[in-house]
Amino acid sequence: MVNTICKAGLCLSGLLGLLAPTLVAQESIAVQGGRILTMAGPAIEDGTVLIRNGKIAAVGADVKIPIDARVIDATGKVVMPGFVEAHSAAAMSRSNETNPVVPYLSVLDTIDPMRSYFEDARRNGVTTVAVVPANRTMIGGQSAVIKTAGTFIDAMILRRDAGIKVSLEPQGNSSRMGHLAALRHQLDEAKKALTETEKTKEGAEDDASEKALQVALQRLIKGEIPAILYCDGAMDVGPALKLVKDYGLKPILVLGRDCYKAADQIAEAGLPVILDANLVFWETDPRTGEDRKIVVTEAFRKAGVPFTFQVDGSNTNLGTSYLWYQAATAVKYGLPRDEALAALTIGSARILGVDRFVGSLEPGKEGDLVILTGEPLEVQTWVDTTIVRGEVVYERANDRQLQRLLDDSGQ
Repeated sequence: MVNTICKAGLCLSGLLGLLAPTLVAQESIAVQGGRILTMAGPAIEDGTVLIRNGKIAAVGADVKIPIDARVIDATGKVVMPGFVEAHSAAAMSRSNETNPVVPYLSVLDTIDPMRSYFEDARRNGVTTVAVVPANRTMIGGQSAVIKTAGTFIDAMILRRDAGIKVSLEPQGNSSRMGHLAALRHQLDEAKKALTETEKTKEGAEDDASEKALQVALQRLIKGEIPAILYCDGAMDVGPALKLVKDYGLKPILVLGRDCYKAADQIAEAGLPVILDANLVFWETDPRTGEDRKIVVTEAFRKAGVPFTFQVDGSNTNLGTSYLWYQAATAVKYGLPRDEALAALTIGSARILGVDRFVGSLEPGKEGDLVILTGEPLEVQTWVDTTIVRGEVVYERANDRQLQRLLDDSGQ
């Protein structure tokens, strides 16, 4: 009997030893005392967000905090969902393949979690990003929505098949007509293959890459995976919407600067959009010769088109490299602050189809949030802490790189 008990005790001890790392990794975190912007309802003053096992367990003013929870004091600070970046190629080692038609490739094969992009993202409050091939393509690879923290890419994935990039911008010496004709040819071939009967020997003599191409495009046509349609100019919007209608595509529109001229057309189609990084610019009226300031967000808001922002990956303009700056610019030119914050969080998540998981602070969603030192979108406000899936992945107090920059600037 004693031996049996000892053996049972040894087994239990061994089992607890195996579980210990898991239990430590899944610690409870309570962010307490801040003003909480849930993006799902009114702000909560002096509230608490409880995260357990990587997910939000409770949000409110009277949340009971478990005795074993790690408590983060957010008194005097603002707590809100992590920002969701809806369109970026910056996480990739290369923004595009040289082949213009590669819908069977995945961005996941070219993402390095150790790239500086991810460190910068966490520093700037971005917890989720849609990694998408850049616009210089015809039918690019498959995008993915991932978290901005993690050691291995497989553990960072939120949505693997987030879309296939389709660009209406002509490449090389191609005209718009030629580019669109080539694009339609690819989609027609895939559509035709869907209606054909079973091929002899299941197409044993077909090229493997051709099979992969057809399978990927057929998924696009069947609506199993979104089409991320890039329109460089307003003249591309009409053909893009016709592609959606003719092939039954499930679209996400990514717009160039001048597409504001097609805002009413997009509104009629009932589609949200991802805006160009250049939100405000001057334009000369070709008829009157007069210069006028164009505010892109104003045009789309007036038309009733939901939108989110993207940043300028070229780094030619420091401000437009930050999502918060894009939202702040929109607020400066008339967008209500609540709408701008929604565009950074739940609105962006809806466009990507991941709003069940991220974008707002609600029980059951992933434990992604940022703690800000002050009001969102204010120049003086810093990201103090970033939490991804219940793990603290950035703390300003421990950011040596930021501290060196501030020391060098004399701040």
